[in-house]
Amino acid sequence: MCMSRPGRVVALRAGEAEVEMNDRRTWFNALMTPDIEVGDWVLTHTGLVLSEISDADAAAANALFQEAMESAG
Repeated sequence: MCMSRPGRVVALRAGEAEVEMNDRRTWFNALMTPDIEVGDWVLTHTGLVLSEISDADAAAANALFQEAMESAG
């Protein structure tokens, strides 16, 4: 199953964003979100940065994801 995940932008380069999620960093295509900056929370999916999200939305999504992982056991 594929899930969209929130992460924090830690670096930018030529249309790409390095995003940290759970202490893991991955490069994503960021051409659809040219206004993001280092430190922003973003929603990612299948190699793309889909959108910038608020700190509150990122915290809520991370909590739901953690809860789902714990219940899957």
